Amino acid sequence: MKKFNSKKEIFDYIKEKYSNADSIIVRGSSPKRKLKEFDDIDVDFLQDKPAKPEYELVSLNGKLILITAYPYKAGKKINNVPKGVKVLKGDYCKTIENQKPYTKKEKYKRDNQMFMDIMFKYLRKRDKSLLDDLDKYTQF
Repeated sequence: MKKFNSKKEIFDYIKEKYSNADSIIVRGSSPKRKLKEFDDIDVDFLQDKPAKPEYELVSLNGKLILITAYPYKAGKKINNVPKGVKVLKGDYCKTIENQKPYTKKEKYKRDNQMFMDIMFKYLRKRDKSLLDDLDKYTQF
């Protein structure tokens, strides 16, 4: 697990990891506020080559943070970047789905990633309705 001392270090890591993408966009509250235990950083990476979503657990000063990165193609460029969005590289654009289909093994991995994403959300909010969503991704 990668360990970081600041949010800036995490954003620099994201820029480096997706450096081949045309644009890298971070959405949600993570660009604006201090990151807490079990927060997640939602990343869109825009490129022509189809890819699969990626999930990665990192540590920020001992706090677990989940980086979720979704592949898209760049659509029409938008000049006004909305609040709650930080552009790390390139332009802010409309997004077009750009995912490869999943094999059975990859579907299993994706279900585990979704489980982790919902679990982090539950741990942050303590919203018991999220526990029903967890059942959908439980493999027995």
